Amino acid sequence: MPQVSLNGIKIDYQEFSHENKKLGTIVFMHGRGGNLLSWFQQIPYFSKKYHCIVYSQRGFGHSYDIDDGPGSSEFARDLELLLDYLKIEKAHLVAQSMGGISALGFSVKHPERVLSIIFADTTGGMGETNLENEINKWKKNNSRTRGKLEAISEIFENTNPVMANLYLQIGLTNSEISYEKINLLGGPKGKELDTLKMPVLFLVGQDDTIMPPHIIKLASEYITGSKFLIVPGCGHSVYWEKPYVFNLEVERFISESIR
Repeated sequence: MPQVSLNGIKIDYQEFSHENKKLGTIVFMHGRGGNLLSWFQQIPYFSKKYHCIVYSQRGFGHSYDIDDGPGSSEFARDLELLLDYLKIEKAHLVAQSMGGISALGFSVKHPERVLSIIFADTTGGMGETNLENEINKWKKNNSRTRGKLEAISEIFENTNPVMANLYLQIGLTNSEISYEKINLLGGPKGKELDTLKMPVLFLVGQDDTIMPPHIIKLASEYITGSKFLIVPGCGHSVYWEKPYVFNLEVERFISESIR
């Protein structure tokens, strides 16, 4: 597994179809239940046309954080240094759930390096007060009862037990993480979001019980010109439950952003 030492830790990553770099680079950022292995249903599709990068974020996979390390507060900086190391000047960012912290944090600091952003079932950790209030209200009134499988819909779990189990197994390859080191609130807001002039898509599963559609819709309203899409029949992990729909919609959005 390729690794690079940066920002005080070693980040593991994989690179696909370097020969397509001139056509554009897509960087995939996983959620809290995954790591770079999570994108196995996307890489064969997108690498036919694009240069693709997957990596395990700090504290996930083999990208071990240091003891008492900074956790998610350094996600954006880690991404910046990884792109520098790989000599990637600009990229399309595809962020699932927690990965939105990396995508949004990096994009507000370096908007000139971002060709487009796809926020999948994530607000990117925006710090807008009304949005945070809605998230906290949802959490208070909708307790989670299915553990790590809350990230996929109950229907998918029942009809696709093998894939549901694989989701769990990939997550179990991560080290035990202190969730206190992952802050999904308090991120960029206000004028910081106004710097995002690139095409932005918010995509969410209709049955998402972690970040439901009304919350993702509200997040999308804070980025001028962003698009919003609900995918029926799946939960918090559209990329996992309906990869054919996810891949098609993301590829369509990226293609349109290039025109």
